[in-house]
Amino acid sequence: MDDNRYSSNRPRRRVSRRTYRNRRLVALAIIAFLVLLFVVLIANACKKKSDTKTGSKSKNDTTITTTTTTTDPSVTTTAVTTTALTVPENKSDFKLDKQAVYISVGEKDMPRVLEYPDGTYEADERWSSSDPSIATVDSYGHITGVSPGVCSVTLKSAADPSQEVQIKVTVRGDSTDNNSTSPQSNRAEAPAPSVDDTEGLTYVNGILIVNKEYGLPATYAPKMNELCYQQFSQLSSAAAKEGLKIYLGSGYIAYKDQEKIYNGDVEKYGESLADTFSARPGHAESQTGLSIDCNTADSAFGYTAEAAWLAQHAHEYGFIIRYPLGKDNITGYQYQPWHIRYVGSTVAERIYKSGVCLEEYLGVA
Repeated sequence: MDDNRYSSNRPRRRVSRRTYRNRRLVALAIIAFLVLLFVVLIANACKKKSDTKTGSKSKNDTTITTTTTTTDPSVTTTAVTTTALTVPENKSDFKLDKQAVYISVGEKDMPRVLEYPDGTYEADERWSSSDPSIATVDSYGHITGVSPGVCSVTLKSAADPSQEVQIKVTVRGDSTDNNSTSPQSNRAEAPAPSVDDTEGLTYVNGILIVNKEYGLPATYAPKMNELCYQQFSQLSSAAAKEGLKIYLGSGYIAYKDQEKIYNGDVEKYGESLADTFSARPGHAESQTGLSIDCNTADSAFGYTAEAAWLAQHAHEYGFIIRYPLGKDNITGYQYQPWHIRYVGSTVAERIYKSGVCLEEYLGVA
């Protein structure tokens, strides 16, 4: 038996240089692939981390930008102007007749509390002004204009401090004040509407009266009064200069159309409730062509800056708030801050200053 094949000194098989070189290349390729894969994984991880940091930086940048903006005088002016045009949202249980007040220097106004939060009464009212140099307010809620500008008045409950509501106060300067943010007034007198000699109309002291007692013929169809529309256009334009939008929601309504409206309200709410806000055909002021429903016939309108401006300036354009707050027992209708009636600036100013409704002014209440 040949024992050489079992010897540890048996010569090994030699590997050629070419094979050795190929093996090295393969090994290097594998190592390179693994290194590349490792680099890609690291790169992706860094990218995700970088994105996260970038996102955080964006939020921080926003905060920093906001801070910088508030300290920049030129931008601060714009920010304050925008805020001044915004009526604070009432998140309390206080219900006021207005949440914005427009007064002149030395003039007074008082928001009326229509409803208190549970457990809160008139004695619990606590009034304060954000800037007494612009407007002051006493313990009863009487706001007095001190100097031109915009501030807020806060009503808080002493019984429940969490119950508070803010009122935006805009104080105008005198006639020499050229501040473009001051409410615009109509200096030209608005003439009274002409008397219509149509049979069946009732005039008292030259003013057409239409209410639950005094009606109009079913055939009376004057359309929209041109003078009324022109004055309303001026009113709307003046409000627009204040950043407010007061538009014609509805104007003239014919007898047959009012009949449909009233019947629809009766069907939906019942006759008793419908009669508190909806006029019977022939007894609707809209049929005269001398009245306008501004924006939307909704109680929410009474809490807008537009309603506050309208109540303060409508008389300058010859209009009155036809169904004012607290006069429903006389007018026969609920408070309707959106409903205005054209009577001319002379009569409108008298009614505005006296605080009476049209029936009281004409002595037909």
